Amino acid sequence: MGLKSINYSGADELLKAAEQMKQEIIRAYQWSQSRSPAQRLPNGSWTQPYPTSVYTHGVTEGNFVYDIELGAHQLVPQGILDPCWPEVTAMINHMEDVAFLRSGTGDYPSEKNNADWFNLGGFSKFQPYYTRIAHIYAMRDEVKPFIRSYFNTIPSLLSMENLCFWEVFNNGCAWNKTHETGYFLQQSRMMLVFERGDQLWLGPFVTNHWMKAGMVVAVHNAPTKFGKVSYKITSAIDKGYIEAVIEPPSREMPKWLVIRLRHPEQRQMKSVTINGKNYYDFNPEREYIRLKPTAGEIVLRAEY
Repeated sequence: MGLKSINYSGADELLKAAEQMKQEIIRAYQWSQSRSPAQRLPNGSWTQPYPTSVYTHGVTEGNFVYDIELGAHQLVPQGILDPCWPEVTAMINHMEDVAFLRSGTGDYPSEKNNADWFNLGGFSKFQPYYTRIAHIYAMRDEVKPFIRSYFNTIPSLLSMENLCFWEVFNNGCAWNKTHETGYFLQQSRMMLVFERGDQLWLGPFVTNHWMKAGMVVAVHNAPTKFGKVSYKITSAIDKGYIEAVIEPPSREMPKWLVIRLRHPEQRQMKSVTINGKNYYDFNPEREYIRLKPTAGEIVLRAEY
């Protein structure tokens, strides 16, 4: 869409070709999927397969170590498979309940993973930052699974000596690895700022443990496709509210600004004011407020 915005004459042709290629990839994936055996989950049910390559009908783990890390789920953040399709849900179920609990390379034996599945699950067991599970949860707007994967992955590779990321577990292979650091930063950005089509989400996956009384979450001049955005969320839950001050992007206005405010005790917001006036476009269950962006500072308060 960037080429269209600058009136490039060949933009429509390129977009058409890209859509055709997308449909061919989906067709090839589903063709291979239909020829692969179903996969059994620990609860005794069966789920759809998600083959890694077109002509490999099933799991290749014995020969190809990246069956999970670089497997079919990568089609979701690449924009090929819709994150909410049933086959993507099937992928996630198998990855969480089976693949992420297998023994890791250099650490994380399967016995411990299964015994402590909440704390030792949520990330793959070879090079976990290759796996885009946190990105998929962000695309599906699944807050708690995103937070779990984000935080569970960090200690698996973090060096306590200099706070860099290793390539694999137990301080193995490359240290201060660019790839791991890069994806950690990308996930951190998703937690704080996330573009979703023509919407700009602020604080979409901030853990509610950062919203206890007196705590502040602030972002200054974060670059987005709409321009730079700043915001500051201040928790005053001891007084019954959380307040946010937003400086919207000025280069291009998103259709909607959406800010998520999460009460540390999981209480639902009862009322909202924008610049001192009552406001009603908010979703207490999903913990967000949807705003039409305007020029200038926006001050909002959510009452609990």
